[in-house]
Amino acid sequence: MALGIYIEYTPRAGCRDTLLGRLREEAESCIRDDEGCLRMEVAVPQKAEDSRIFLIELWRDRAALDAHSARPGHSHAWQEPLVESKRVSVCDVVVSPVA
Repeated sequence: MALGIYIEYTPRAGCRDTLLGRLREEAESCIRDDEGCLRMEVAVPQKAEDSRIFLIELWRDRAALDAHSARPGHSHAWQEPLVESKRVSVCDVVVSPVA
């Protein structure tokens, strides 16, 4: 069964553009380099005053996600100075046009 990872970031003051740029780079890298990454989206609310950033990931299965996490150099530590708060939900994907 496909896995969805849904992450909501609230960036620290003055860090939104940096965080957005790094998340975009990470997403493009995963799409290109990680077998089993079916979808990786970075999204922002349409309201300018809403600074949150959303990362939506779709993985073929748990094994693909585990392989991604075990990749040499894989770490989310770079996010810590940029993020005020982060909410992560790992879900079984019931319906998706990609999965």
